[in-house]
Amino acid sequence: MLKITPKKANLSLLVGALILVAIAFIVFEFRPEKEASPAGSDNLAAAGDAATQSYAVFQTPTARIDDRIFGSADAPLKIYVFEDYSSSFSASLADNLEKARVDFGDRLAVIVRPYARNSELAAQAAAAVDCAASQGKWREMRALLFSKVKNKQPLEPGSPDYSRQLGLEMDEFSLCLTNERKSGKIEQATAAAESLQVYGAPTIFVGNEMIPGARPYEDYTDSDGEQVAGLKTIIARKISQD
Repeated sequence: MLKITPKKANLSLLVGALILVAIAFIVFEFRPEKEASPAGSDNLAAAGDAATQSYAVFQTPTARIDDRIFGSADAPLKIYVFEDYSSSFSASLADNLEKARVDFGDRLAVIVRPYARNSELAAQAAAAVDCAASQGKWREMRALLFSKVKNKQPLEPGSPDYSRQLGLEMDEFSLCLTNERKSGKIEQATAAAESLQVYGAPTIFVGNEMIPGARPYEDYTDSDGEQVAGLKTIIARKISQD
C-alpha cells in the first residue's frame, strides 16, 4: 500500500494550487472583450456607458483652409470624417451623414478627409478625389466612387470613363494622378489622421467623441443585447450641449 507522507501531500497541494492559478490567468487574459479601445488608448476615456462604443478624446481635428466641407463653416457642430473611398463601410457612413445633414440643417457641417493606409486602391481613390478637387469636382468624384462601391462594381479611379462622366479635363486629371506630390499629399493626410489616433476608416469625430466604424443612423441593439446610440442621437446630444 502506497504511503503518502506529509511532505508529499504538501507538495501535491502546492502543485494543485499552481495549476489553478495558471488556469485562472489563462481565462482572464484571453477572455473575449465586449469592446476594445483603439490603439493608443492611453489618451482615450470611455464616453458615457459601455454601450456608446465611442471614446472621449483629448485631441480633435482642427479646421483647415483647404477643408472639404458639406454645410457651413459657421455651423455650431462640425463632424470630421476620415474615409476610404474604396470602402463599402465608408460609403455606408456617407449615406448616414447625409441623413444627418438633412435632419439638422445649418446646425451641422461635415468635413471629409482621406484615410488611405489600407490598400493601394484606397490611395488611388483618394488621389482621384483630390485631383477632381482641382477642377471643382471633388463632391462628384467622391459620390461616383462610393456609388461604384455600393453597387459592387470594379473601382478604377484613373479611368477615362470617370473623367468623361464628370466632365473633367482628361489630360489634366491623368497628369495629376501620376504626380508624386499628389501621392505624398495623400500619405501626409493619412499620417495626420494617425496622429489623432485614427487607425482605420471610417472614423468620425463628433465634437470630442471619436467613433470608429460605420455607426448606424438610428439607435440599435448590438449582438450582446445592449442598446447603442446611433448617429442621430449622438449628434442631437452634442448640439443640445452647445
